[in-house]
Amino acid sequence: MRRLTVTAALALAFGTAAAQAPTPPMGWNPWNAFHTEVDEAKIMANAEALRRTGLADAGYRYVNMDDGWWRTRRPDGRIEVRTSMFPSGALPDGSTSMRPFVDRLHALGFKAGIYSEIGRNACSQAWDRHSPNLPEGNTAAREIGTYGHQAADVALLLGEWGFDYMKVDACGLADFTPEQPWVRDGTHRVFGPWIVRGKPDAESARRVEALYAGLRKQIDAVRPDGGVVLSICAWGEARVANWAGRYGSSWRTSPDIEPTWKSMLLNFDSAIKRPLYAGPGHWNDPDMLELGHGEFDEKHLAEARAHMSLWAIAAAPLVLGADLTRMPQALIDIAGNREVIAIDQDPAGHQGVTVMRAGDTQVVARTLAASGQKAVALVNRGSRPRTVTLPLARLQLAPAATVRDVWTKRERGVDGVISVELAPRETALLLVRGRPLRPGHAYVSELPARVRVLEDGSAVLSTAQAAGWVPVQANAAPSGKPLTLRGAAVAEGIGVLAGSRLALRLDGEFARFRSRVGATTATRGALVYRVLADGKPVFEHGGPGPVDIDVAVDGVKTLELVTRGEPGRLVEVAWAGAALLR
Repeated sequence: MRRLTVTAALALAFGTAAAQAPTPPMGWNPWNAFHTEVDEAKIMANAEALRRTGLADAGYRYVNMDDGWWRTRRPDGRIEVRTSMFPSGALPDGSTSMRPFVDRLHALGFKAGIYSEIGRNACSQAWDRHSPNLPEGNTAAREIGTYGHQAADVALLLGEWGFDYMKVDACGLADFTPEQPWVRDGTHRVFGPWIVRGKPDAESARRVEALYAGLRKQIDAVRPDGGVVLSICAWGEARVANWAGRYGSSWRTSPDIEPTWKSMLLNFDSAIKRPLYAGPGHWNDPDMLELGHGEFDEKHLAEARAHMSLWAIAAAPLVLGADLTRMPQALIDIAGNREVIAIDQDPAGHQGVTVMRAGDTQVVARTLAASGQKAVALVNRGSRPRTVTLPLARLQLAPAATVRDVWTKRERGVDGVISVELAPRETALLLVRGRPLRPGHAYVSELPARVRVLEDGSAVLSTAQAAGWVPVQANAAPSGKPLTLRGAAVAEGIGVLAGSRLALRLDGEFARFRSRVGATTATRGALVYRVLADGKPVFEHGGPGPVDIDVAVDGVKTLELVTRGEPGRLVEVAWAGAALLR
């Protein structure tokens, strides 16, 4: 990003990405139900189930493929379809194509999604080696990933075949190292590793980023209409969440989800602590919904509602993973709850931000497009009943408000405080309507979709820190600790690392920007704080101590908040009370 001009950088930050996925993508994927044991008939049966159950009308419009569809890569580089799985792919001239399959889905009113790999080899070739549907042929023929074939594969999958969504995995960068048995026996060539799970490395992260950046370039060349969703699947590794928003419509923030409460919470946590990285066109993805499986089946409806609620408050893609032809109506109703879906799909695109956390209880608030409206998830993560009490002031709302439970459909008035009793593993998802506590005043932490992270300062983090820290946080320090300014608690603010640069989209809608900025704790090193309005400096201060900022921003489209420190020094900084005033 440093090599870009200011204009180019901001165009990338607030450019055309929203056209690909203005709201989180919704659909269905066969992996959790079938793995590679899938075929055309099963997929079409689930597409019909989406229509029959009303889920398609509710917004589930992408019908996606996953691993296993490919048979081989020919000597000329073209991928052949496994026609035993996709009989419509066998053409009269002896060639193969997924175009007939895509046309069938389009005729039903769906968008079609395909799966690929950023490395040479796919995940199934490492972790599903007993599958009957692995790529065939010699070593080169089994290399069906995009590495070395990006332009040709994108032209085939998205151009000739017409897919609308591309999920691109990264096992080829991680799981084909010399010690793996499938490499030692000569089945596959050695690659890397460029990703070592749980051990992020800055140099390999740059390599991984470069591959996805190249893929995005090829996608834009083949489909300049911006109509393709790119789902980056690097499972939170390679610091992917810090850069994926430049290229992907969504990116996985965590390992594959499992149908357990523990796994679901782990994946939710990986996304919910990154609200400032998400927004229209670029979404945190904690993986597919496990409704219908394990601890989220028809015997665990409270957990299923909680799962759906947390994905909605996190503005996560809603991709179902169960066999819908067998899904009980109670779970169909949970997946199809229009009020929950409306929260997930709210056009403002603000991800939820954690505003309270105590033991097993958590409160996440999401600013909605309608003035004075917030979606609020009150979460009991534990195995005992809990009571959660939330002051309306913590939502930046005046004392009197109306609260609607979007699961029970009950509405009530509240005065000052919302109090909810939660059963074990229960989440109450509320729509709260009221008057702003400070009319014309909004904290930046309430408006995360207006923020783009241009630089995050994370180069100073050690490998261990990079695995757990979030370089730019809402209402927390990058380390995850409570946000403070010289020891004083900060209720509303942005925590960053020195070396960061944030862009705020103002669109000429605000009159002033105010904040008190400084290191979270006393520091010896010099710090410099800059504010730029449409690229022009309007504030600069150097020194260790906190400083108050109050600048006019009338007519400003983009405001930049820049923090600089001594090279190589790790300093956490608080933009305390950062607010925009109309």
